[in-house]
Amino acid sequence: DDAAGKFIYPAHTGPIYSMAFSPNGEHFATGGADAIVGLWEVDSMVCTTTIDRSQKFIRSVSYSHDSKYIASSSSDDGIDLASSQTGALVGRISLGQVRGWADEISFHPKQLLLACARCPSMGPTPPAVTVARISIPNQ
Repeated sequence: DDAAGKFIYPAHTGPIYSMAFSPNGEHFATGGADAIVGLWEVDSMVCTTTIDRSQKFIRSVSYSHDSKYIASSSSDDGIDLASSQTGALVGRISLGQVRGWADEISFHPKQLLLACARCPSMGPTPPAVTVARISIPNQ
């Protein structure tokens, strides 16, 4: 039976565009067309928290190396940085006034460094990669 061991878990009201597992393997995040980031527990397969600060679809999600933070990018300006346990806002990373969103984001595997790739669809601006060293107070 092809369905053996496969399950479907309703999560979003539209397509899911991005998924990432936390480095500790305990959680994963989903981001989709409904502009929501879902934070899931792997063992129970339950969505425990959602982040709904975005107004536009989620393009990419990424966990920090220590699994404490989740970054998400959308077509809104900047990158949202949140607690991976609660979804509470830790901060926003601005990417500037010219097309201030990231198509793809990824944390460094050992440091609080976040890379984002931006590829303008029009105009003379070449594709860009931005790397941000993140400083979180009281850490």
